[in-house]
Amino acid sequence: MNLSVIIVTYRSAGYIARCLAAVERAVKAVDAEVIVVDNNSPDDTVEVARAAAPWATVVDRKVNGGFAEGCVAGAEVARGGHVVFVNPDAEVQPDAFAALLDCAARNPKAGIVGGRCITETGENDPRSWWGRPTPWSMLCFATGLSTVFPGRALFDPESPSVWTGERRVPIVTGALMLVDRRVWDEVGGFDTRIFMYGEDADLCLRAGAAGYRPMVTDRAVFVHPGGMSSSSLSKLVLLFTGKATVVRRHFPRGLRGAGVSLLLFGVWLRAALSRRVAPPDTRRQGRPTAERGDWAELWAVRDRWRGGWDAVKS
Repeated sequence: MNLSVIIVTYRSAGYIARCLAAVERAVKAVDAEVIVVDNNSPDDTVEVARAAAPWATVVDRKVNGGFAEGCVAGAEVARGGHVVFVNPDAEVQPDAFAALLDCAARNPKAGIVGGRCITETGENDPRSWWGRPTPWSMLCFATGLSTVFPGRALFDPESPSVWTGERRVPIVTGALMLVDRRVWDEVGGFDTRIFMYGEDADLCLRAGAAGYRPMVTDRAVFVHPGGMSSSSLSKLVLLFTGKATVVRRHFPRGLRGAGVSLLLFGVWLRAALSRRVAPPDTRRQGRPTAERGDWAELWAVRDRWRGGWDAVKS
């Protein structure tokens, strides 16, 4: 078996059937199994998934340990030579899995391959991949340059650029991510200490450090309407906990504290400015950000996220 499709669900009853219908069409072109891992949903996600896809394996977990932990649980029972993680609110096009496998076969040093995200109206969505967080990108965030010049390679280097074909990228989004099983085992898969947000960046950066070069191919197309509600403080805290984790783990050792300080200063600056004007990047390039007033709330609870997931799980 060449491919194991893993979908982690939580309160996904409203859209998991659409996701599975798209996956069913896509697996016809490849030798694959489909595994749905539910993280103890309080709704009827498990029942909906089983009714929509009786041909799939449904793992009904009795604990919600987070997205990364659910993915690892799926990988533990997977038999494929590759695993591909698909968000439950994403819909892959019929040839997406075949395109991912083809790209991986032609580029064995990639190790990790992602696709091209599009909006529900068919436009390219930049959330297919991300740039590597660096001291310069943190400085641009801290000074507001990434807000003033959104999408500019110099001042907003973590934002993806417009692309076609195939290219190497620092970070493949976890919404659609193919991983060679040998690479998954070698680098240790997703870190289960990361509850949500940052697990894809951490895995890709660890794979890069091991000598692999993640890629994206524009032939593997998927629709991913999901995103963060800009008014959800809890989700913002999760997002910035992930950001702090990546800085603390992957910055040069002597600059990790400074990187977190820059992240904190950037939030403080936006909190201060939001009292006067709304920031111009409330949903910049599809990336979850904060609305007016949310920055101040995020700053007020900074002790909840500044230590990253390692501090939360310690």
